[in-house]
Amino acid sequence: MRSLGELAALDPATRDARELEWFARVRTGDAQAFEALFRAYVEPLCSFAYSYVESESQAQEIVQDLFGRLWERRETLERPRSVRAYLYGATRNRVLNELRHARVEAAFRHRALRLEAAQATAPRPVPPEEELHAGALAVAVERAVAELPPRCREVFTLTRDQHLSYAEAAEVLGISPKTVEIHVGRALTLLRHKLAGWLSS
Repeated sequence: MRSLGELAALDPATRDARELEWFARVRTGDAQAFEALFRAYVEPLCSFAYSYVESESQAQEIVQDLFGRLWERRETLERPRSVRAYLYGATRNRVLNELRHARVEAAFRHRALRLEAAQATAPRPVPPEEELHAGALAVAVERAVAELPPRCREVFTLTRDQHLSYAEAAEVLGISPKTVEIHVGRALTLLRHKLAGWLSS
């Protein structure tokens, strides 16, 4: 059984075929295929869930519950067009069902405020060239992403952090690939503006 890293090295068509094979075997009760699917996706799906809930334990619980229900309902599962899109979409739905949209937005606002407060309490003044190290840049990027409009943020997280294709992200979010492309372009424009000080230093 391949790991997610090994799957990532495959061309998309081969990867999708391999994952669909696993999914088909899960539907027949193949525990080994289920374990392979779980091991391949548990970490990236937990990371994706964490981007909403900001709680490692809650993200893990959501993903583990998702896979548990997938196994329980294996005989009634329909074959998806893309296993990746199916799993990310199911994870997103479970997150939103638990937190509801308002609480998700509150969590993102809390993160943005927390990062802003952390930067505000840093020693001042510090020239940008002296702050330019991995940790400070990571904080700046995380803050900028947290401040993106909700749909731009979701699209950016799926396509850049989770490496889904535009078509897969579109399936997860229930929008068209062209709309995904538009949101990615808007997100990149906003991020370039927010990070202009870093990019020019």
